Amino acid sequence: MFKELAMAQRRLLISIFLFGLASPMVVLYANTFLWRHSQDPIILAIFNIGSYAGIFIGFFLNAYLLRMFQSGRLYTLGCILQGIVPILLIALGAQANTYVLPLGLALGIAKGFFWANRNALTSKITQGPHRYQFVSLETALSITAGIISPLLIGWFIVFGDTHSSYTIEQAYQITSVVGFILLIAAGSFAWSYTMEPFTPKQFLLRQVSIRWKKQRLIEMINGIASGIESILPLIIILLFLGQEEAVGTVKALTSALSAGVIYSLGKRIKHTHHTLLFGLWMSFNFMGSLWFALFYSPEAALTFFILSGLVGSLRWSSFVSVMYEVVDEEIEESGHHRVLYLLDREFFLNVGRILGLGLLIMLYLYSHELLVRYGLLIVVVIQIPTVFLLQQMTQSLKQQV
Repeated sequence: MFKELAMAQRRLLISIFLFGLASPMVVLYANTFLWRHSQDPIILAIFNIGSYAGIFIGFFLNAYLLRMFQSGRLYTLGCILQGIVPILLIALGAQANTYVLPLGLALGIAKGFFWANRNALTSKITQGPHRYQFVSLETALSITAGIISPLLIGWFIVFGDTHSSYTIEQAYQITSVVGFILLIAAGSFAWSYTMEPFTPKQFLLRQVSIRWKKQRLIEMINGIASGIESILPLIIILLFLGQEEAVGTVKALTSALSAGVIYSLGKRIKHTHHTLLFGLWMSFNFMGSLWFALFYSPEAALTFFILSGLVGSLRWSSFVSVMYEVVDEEIEESGHHRVLYLLDREFFLNVGRILGLGLLIMLYLYSHELLVRYGLLIVVVIQIPTVFLLQQMTQSLKQQV
């Protein structure tokens, strides 16, 4: 049993790494492609609003389809569909700005299939005291892919134009095809995964515990910040540091810093430490965003990304670990299927993301400089209540161990 579980974990980690290599081609450079044609943050915001709305739709459709298909099949479907959307976007060229909402929605639905099954499978095969070690290794592999892929793609996109060997458009076309191939490979490693049968009479959680209500609030707050972060750091890089090559270099640098931190801490962290880690993330991000707001220069922007990169992995790994532990406790007490809790969590997370992007649009319409200069500080301030909520959650979980 242990050997089978270890094999399942290894296959999932390989799939996650391959997905991590392809992910920048799907999301990051889809945004830079839109920026290159529009120079308009609102276009990016609409694309990402569609994406986040589509994620929940994908989660919901996935819940229905799990009655007919195995989780691994739907995971693979999510990978393949994510590769198709960027190809369509790049094929449309400048006309893509007209279709950003349906394209974002289609991408989001594909991501919903992927993440619904990735979360469920991860939750299932990592139960027990070693879960954070798996999450740490998963995060480290994703970050490693985040070092390699953005750097290569960013410099590849601008290299051809600089040396007159191929155009920017051709570079985007090539990277989208390579990303599609990697996503097919990622899906193949999860094709055979199965889960316990899922035939619920309901798809929404109506009566939930106080603990789960707190988890919903954490997801909502985190989603608001995540929505702003899906665009704002990218805009800052493009405005202050350069084009695609700068995006790739900065992403690779921050990923390298994050990988070193998460690898060194992974085996030492317990769920009682998550609040401390999140507080550390907030402290570094506050210092970096304040520095950028005060000096508002390329050097200040680079300082922010270095400080943020040092602790970037601590935030999501802590959130996800606590969420999985809470889900385990809720399943044991309520008897509901794991997928219902992950579906509910995704709803509140993506509602928060859409609210965050709405806030970004309002700030941009009010003042371009206000958004760019102080938006990073707003992200930190928004998440202050999360420190207290995480503390309550981890103490509650500690008492039940």
